[in-house]
Amino acid sequence: PHFAVAGAPGIDSVRVTKVGRTYPFSIMQEHFSIEGRGLIREATLEGYRANNEFAQKIPGEEELPHPPPTIYTHPPLTAPQQWGMSIDLNVCTGCQACVIACQAENNVPVVGKLQVSHGRIMHWLRIDRYYASRKAFNQDRGEWPEHPEMVFQPMPCQHCENAPCETVCPVNATLHSEDGLNVMAYNRCVGTRFCSNNCPYKVRRFNYFDYNQRPVGKRKIVGAFNIYEEYFAPLTTKGAPDTIKMQKNPNVTVRMRGVMEKCTFCVQRIEEAKIAAHARAGASGKNLLIPRDSFTTACAQACPTEAIVFGDIKDPESRVSKMKQQDRDYRILESLNTVPRVSYLARIRNPNPKMPDAENIGVASMEEKTA
Repeated sequence: PHFAVAGAPGIDSVRVTKVGRTYPFSIMQEHFSIEGRGLIREATLEGYRANNEFAQKIPGEEELPHPPPTIYTHPPLTAPQQWGMSIDLNVCTGCQACVIACQAENNVPVVGKLQVSHGRIMHWLRIDRYYASRKAFNQDRGEWPEHPEMVFQPMPCQHCENAPCETVCPVNATLHSEDGLNVMAYNRCVGTRFCSNNCPYKVRRFNYFDYNQRPVGKRKIVGAFNIYEEYFAPLTTKGAPDTIKMQKNPNVTVRMRGVMEKCTFCVQRIEEAKIAAHARAGASGKNLLIPRDSFTTACAQACPTEAIVFGDIKDPESRVSKMKQQDRDYRILESLNTVPRVSYLARIRNPNPKMPDAENIGVASMEEKTA
């Protein structure tokens, strides 16, 4: 049988029938093109051995000023510990465990299929997918890749030191902390969404509805119309079942309609570790630093391959600092001078030439395409 359950009969045969209908799917990513921006950087093992600096040199960016001039006044980063993240593209499998862990840890709401189709996704962390092909193709001409290879890239908030979102917020709802976090003051946010428009990484999320207090995805018949209840907002019953309330993390604020939100580097875990360090120090006030690699973010904790590493980048012996010291380390859209705290380790491919279709392994790096 094709499928069996203990104590139940198996399925002896499966039949596929063409029904002549279509079924709409909602996707979070509508385009899969890098557009020559060097977001994904990879090389073969031979290419890496020949040029181990390929991740730092992107064709087309040689003439860009580095760093470009800026009139932005840098916030003082005076804390003894500075937080950052490194993501190894070599071991990321795109399993989405980090996305689910982030959603559970930070009370990120479920918006339903309809709102996803409208581009109103609320996940703080997304997994971008890009497809590589050995042969060039142009989708505008109806061409599609042959033997495409998929490349995954986790994309949280980059916590830029020169954050474009901070400069455009009219109420200073997004600002920088002394330990390098780009933080949100929810009670200041008035929902202009200027920050989302000015974010080059598109990692900010806006609450179009009160997802945590109103029904989502349920329909209501009004006259001749069958309308989703979230569009009635205050006209619907407010409140959530106790079982839903109990699943929320009490250490994280539950956001409401009209508020922008994003990845916080699990600031609640950082503060919890700070409180524990102060409690250990007691009245002496000595050694208030959080012990090295003693905690991590929810996404890093859930990653089965340990592709995500979080920690103190000011400590040269921390795991994240050692990863950032590798020659494969790079930051995306670095030419914008945003100075992100999140960096990536370039992907190294080592296909077995004796395997079938080994010559069709896709190429995602502009470095290799121009070689």
